[in-house]
Amino acid sequence: MKFSEIIGQIQLKSKLIGLSRDGRLSHAILLCEKGGYGALSLAVALARYNSCPARTAEDSCGSCPTCSKFSKLIHPDLHFSFPVNATKKINSEKKPVSDHFISTFRSAFLADPYIEEQDWYRVIDLENKQGIIGVNEASLIIRKLSLKPFENGSKYLIIWLPERMNQEAANRLLKTLEEPPDETYILLVSKNPERIIPTIVSRCQVFEVPPIDTDIVTEWISRKYGLTIEESQLWARVSGGSISKVNELMVTEKEGEEYYDYTAMLLEGSLSRNLLQVIDAWEKIAALGREKQKAFCISTMELIRRIFIVSLGMEDLSFVTEEQKSAVHRWASAFKPSFYKKSYEALNSALADIERNVNSKFIFADLGNRFFLYLQ
Repeated sequence: MKFSEIIGQIQLKSKLIGLSRDGRLSHAILLCEKGGYGALSLAVALARYNSCPARTAEDSCGSCPTCSKFSKLIHPDLHFSFPVNATKKINSEKKPVSDHFISTFRSAFLADPYIEEQDWYRVIDLENKQGIIGVNEASLIIRKLSLKPFENGSKYLIIWLPERMNQEAANRLLKTLEEPPDETYILLVSKNPERIIPTIVSRCQVFEVPPIDTDIVTEWISRKYGLTIEESQLWARVSGGSISKVNELMVTEKEGEEYYDYTAMLLEGSLSRNLLQVIDAWEKIAALGREKQKAFCISTMELIRRIFIVSLGMEDLSFVTEEQKSAVHRWASAFKPSFYKKSYEALNSALADIERNVNSKFIFADLGNRFFLYLQ
């Protein structure tokens, strides 16, 4: 990953390049983002640029042996640490660490440099478990960083999602962060830096990775998905400057039809005060797998957003399909203005509960009850 391959982030790329060029990079760097802004890609690009023997004033050269290895994430002095857990292939007796999944991680990142945490868990089939960075991982990191560089340059450790590090692992890594071995750079990439223990954050040079400029996202969407500029502008605004959010929205658009019937049952049952229909709807949703439950929530949020747009008289911006148009217009006329905010909050709460592995029947019984009450 070169800097030029990262979408947007012009100012931050320039700043990181300047610090590297001037030899002022801290040996512990924390890149913070909300998700999908390119923080992980920036960490890889920075390590590559700092290592490239033929780099220019703007980027790594892209053709030397060092760049070739970095482009495949196989440089011997580039190390990764990320959340993992026991899976069907790696059981708990083997004490899973990142190295058990490194080939899969390389493939996943190269396929999607804006990969999100939940996407990663799906790739490694983590099912309902939460990924962690445990003490065994911390011990492995310390051993790796104690070795001399293989190619007489610098060593790089990229810790993706350090907020998933447990207390014991974090404490074990503190000394390494305080006094890293010579020519060693530790790059942390976090979505929730407030969950990292303060003593680690205080030892890092912190950079906030901002949302990508809307115009840049618009052009990217138009090129990748073949949409008009007008269509792309809408998706760019909805995405909030997040590439992973754009990709998620496009997948949701395709998957929306799969969950539309469940949402329609929930909305129609609530409007008509048919409690049995509402119960039938949430029971069906609760029986889905965890990832499909999340997809249902996201799809329903998108449908409600479109209904709201129609209620404002801006149907041209709603992208409602012909099959859904009649129902959407009926709902737009029936829903109270307060419903939109309340329903979004309820769906976001359901998503958070799914992440915490709350019993799905509790989650969707509550969601069904809320929709029923909101629409009376």
